[in-house]
Amino acid sequence: MDPLMERVEVKSAWLSKINWTQAVSVAASIGVIFGVDLDPKTQVEIVAGIQGLQSVATWAFRTFFNRSVSPASL
Repeated sequence: MDPLMERVEVKSAWLSKINWTQAVSVAASIGVIFGVDLDPKTQVEIVAGIQGLQSVATWAFRTFFNRSVSPASL
């Protein structure tokens, strides 16, 4: 078989670790902005931390833990 024609597993986007990482980080950021009574500087620092962790997690999932694709990717 041609190595460029290798088969990969197709799974629902609802099962994607990357999509869930994005959704959780957005929800956490919104929660910090609207649900926590902190000064704006502290809120910005927390949101920046959440978004930084989300970026690293997405990179790690995409690079090291991805063995399938979603139908939309095809």
